[in-house]
Amino acid sequence: MLSTGFTDDLDNLTEAPHGPWESSLMNELNVPTILGIARRQPDGRITNEAVYLKPDQAKDISYRKIRPFRSEHKVVTAGSEVITFDHAGVCFCPLICYDLRFPELFRTGLRQGAEVFIVIASWPASRQHHWELLLRARAVENQAYVVGVNRCGDDPNFHYSGGAMVIDPLGEIVYHAGESESVTRVDIDAQRVKDWRSEFPGTRDYLSQPDLA
Repeated sequence: MLSTGFTDDLDNLTEAPHGPWESSLMNELNVPTILGIARRQPDGRITNEAVYLKPDQAKDISYRKIRPFRSEHKVVTAGSEVITFDHAGVCFCPLICYDLRFPELFRTGLRQGAEVFIVIASWPASRQHHWELLLRARAVENQAYVVGVNRCGDDPNFHYSGGAMVIDPLGEIVYHAGESESVTRVDIDAQRVKDWRSEFPGTRDYLSQPDLA
């Protein structure tokens, strides 16, 4: 919900930011981008989506949030499919905000080969400790990088402490943005994911077992 902030007010979501991207910063800098949008559906409801775009890509790749927050259920249609995509030979899995509390979604991404999880969020300061704890937990249990991108500032209901983070496959914080807006570059070493998964059998043991009923 990059254009509005988190809201369940349909009047503020009359149209998702969707259409020509020729003038976007993504194209100007020639870099791929993940955007959080609300896309209106034919029935009048919306889907909360993480959209992966790249300048030479004819069609966007979109993940629809599977676990809407309780207030979202009034207007948001939940997605049903975890997706992954390849960028530069690395398998990425996008998820959204409240999804972070549901480890089975990450496990589904892992089964699809995910090496980096990206979580975009509007996570309030009152639960900031949970944000940081769960990002690190998801990295450890999936032996993967986890990139968490959270908003800063205030809306009529909440204060947001930012805390964008990059966590490595061993759960160590590679980057922490603090409470301010920032732009940074963090190197992701996909080989480190492969080496750690080879050295320590956590994900191999998980993937070798059938899913529990």
